[in-house]
Amino acid sequence: MRRVRRTNRVIVAAVGLAATSLLWTAPPASAASGCSTSSSDFDRDGTPDVAVGVPGGAGRNGAVQVRLSNEGEPITTTVTGAPGFGTAVTSVSSYAGAGDDELCSQLVVGSPDESTRAGLRRSGAVHVYAWDAAAQRFVLRGSFAPQARGVQGTAQSGARFGAALAAEQRPAGTTGPSPARLFVGAPGTDLGGFPDTGQVTSFWVDAEDDPLAHETELTRLGEPLTDEPTPRAALGSSLSVADGVVAMGMPGFPTRGQAGAGAVLVDLVDGGPDDPNALVLSQASAGVPGSPEKGDRFGASVHVVPGPAGQRPTVLAGAPGEDVGEAADAGSVTVARISPDLEVSGAARTVHQDSAGMAGSVEAGDQLGAAVSSARYGSSTVYLVGAPGEDVGTVRDAGMVQTIGTGKGWTQSSAGVPGTVEPGDRLGASLGGSPATGATRSSVGIPGEDASTGAVLVGLPGGGRPVSYLKGTQVGNRFGFTVAP
Repeated sequence: MRRVRRTNRVIVAAVGLAATSLLWTAPPASAASGCSTSSSDFDRDGTPDVAVGVPGGAGRNGAVQVRLSNEGEPITTTVTGAPGFGTAVTSVSSYAGAGDDELCSQLVVGSPDESTRAGLRRSGAVHVYAWDAAAQRFVLRGSFAPQARGVQGTAQSGARFGAALAAEQRPAGTTGPSPARLFVGAPGTDLGGFPDTGQVTSFWVDAEDDPLAHETELTRLGEPLTDEPTPRAALGSSLSVADGVVAMGMPGFPTRGQAGAGAVLVDLVDGGPDDPNALVLSQASAGVPGSPEKGDRFGASVHVVPGPAGQRPTVLAGAPGEDVGEAADAGSVTVARISPDLEVSGAARTVHQDSAGMAGSVEAGDQLGAAVSSARYGSSTVYLVGAPGEDVGTVRDAGMVQTIGTGKGWTQSSAGVPGTVEPGDRLGASLGGSPATGATRSSVGIPGEDASTGAVLVGLPGGGRPVSYLKGTQVGNRFGFTVAP
C-alpha cells in the first residue's frame, strides 16, 4: 500500500451557510478552563457514566440507556429514536467558555438506519444531547447529517451515516481541546459510482442554543490513496480516537487484491499539510505479521490506546474473519505501536487464541477481534478483546472476553461473572471502558442474552469490586449492541 498524502482528507468550504456559521471559529484551548470532569461524566459527579446502545430490531425503535453514577446513588435514564438509533454511542465536548459546563460531556448517538428526508432510505443521522440536571433528563441539542446543520457532503440512501462514532476523550482534571472534533462513519457511502466505498466525516459543534457543525472534513478513498474509489471497502465501519490520533476501519478493503482482507487508516485528528502523512495499516504493512486473505475483515474493530507521556498511542485492530490454520473465522488482533511520524514503531504483533498469553483455544467461528478496547487496572493498562462466537463446552456462540498477554479470559460460566451461558449470547460482541476517560471499569456487551434481550457487564472479576449486571427489557432489542465509554 502506498502512504497517503494529506490531501486524501477533503476540507469542505462552508459555501452557502448562514453568516453566523461562517463567522464562527473554534475557541482557543485556553478558553476551556471549565471542563474538569471526565468525558462520559454526563451528570458531572466525578465518575464516568455508562451508556448502552439498544438499536432495536425487526422495525422496533432503538434507544440508548445511560446509567448515571449520581454520586453513588445510580439512576438510569433512556432516550429513544428510530429503528437503529443506538447503533453507535460516544460523548463529545462543545465547551467554549464560562457557563458551558453542561456541554463538556454531551451524549452522541448514531442512528444509521434513519431516513433523513423523503426519498432517502437509511441515509443516517447523529443526535447530540446535553444532560439537564434540573429536569433529570437528556435534552436534544441538535440532529446532524450531511446537508443539515452545517454538515457538508451529500446525503445518500444507504450511506448509514452514524454507523460508527468517535471523539477525543479526557480523564477527570484534564482540560482537553474544546470543542472536540466528532468523527462519524458512513460505511455505505457510494463514491464515483462505486458502491459502499465508505466515508468518514468530522466536524465540531458550537455552544450556541441552536448549534451548527463547523469545519467539516471528509476522508474518502480515491486519488491519491488509491487509483480510484474502492467498492465495498466500507471506510468508517469502525472508529477510535485518542492522543490526537484517529483510526478508521475499512474491513472490506481489498488489500493486495484480496476481497474483504481489510485495512485501517491512521491519521492525525488535526493534521495539517506539514504534518506526517497518514498510515494505511494492514497485514501487508512492514512490520505487521501475517498476510492479507480474503474475508479477514482486518479493521472490523479498532481501538486507540493512549500512549505514555510524549509518545504516540498503540492501535488495536481486530480481524474477526481471520482463518487460523484450518479454523475458519477464528479471528485475530494486531497490536501496533504508532511512531510520532505515523509509522509502525518496531515490530507489531498479531495474536490469536493459540498465542502465548491468550485464553481458550483456536476454534472455527470464534471471531476473536470482533471488538477491542482497553481498561485501567491499578497502575497497568490491559488490552481487551472479545470473541463472541466462542463456544463454551457444547454451548455455541456463548462468547468470551479476554485480556491480551495475561492468559485471563471470562465467560458467563466463570466465577464472579453474572448470568448463565446460553447459545447465541455473544458475550464480548462490544467492549468499552477506555482509560482515556479515566474509567477504571470495563463494559462488556452481551447483545444476544436471553433471546437478544441483551445485557452488559460493568467490570470484570479481579477488579476489586463485584461485577455489575445490566439487562435489557425487551426480547430482540439487543441491549448492549454497543457500550460507551
